[in-house]
Amino acid sequence: MARSIFVADDDRVAARYARTDSNSPYMFYFRQLMAKFFKVGRTAIFKEDRSQSDHPITLDYVADRLIWHGSVDLVVDHILALRDEIGEFGELVYAGMDWLDPGLARRSMELMASEVMPRVNRAIGAAPPAAGILVGAQGLEPWTR
Repeated sequence: MARSIFVADDDRVAARYARTDSNSPYMFYFRQLMAKFFKVGRTAIFKEDRSQSDHPITLDYVADRLIWHGSVDLVVDHILALRDEIGEFGELVYAGMDWLDPGLARRSMELMASEVMPRVNRAIGAAPPAAGILVGAQGLEPWTR
């Protein structure tokens, strides 16, 4: 189970960077990934059901399902909805898709670490980690709560 996540201070900025801008690094990633998987006939990875036709599997279809973007509240809602749907999962791995806009990329990581995950942990009754590593433009930086 994988999702790409981009968090911003407001939904409009998040939508632009993750989906609607012609230079969106998230759309670029999925455009490239889909081309490679379609070329070798591995379209099932993008389907909700293996029997589904390839016809509806468009870039927008995939992006709608696999790119979560928005403000802190919206991303928290996505994560909790997934947990309600599939049950508990061990961890979330946040992979920075790119650094096309270093300020936005870093802010997304900061919001994920300092706001999204603490809210998710509170909602599910999990103890937050005492410390972790934040990967930023300058490399690995320790962070603590």
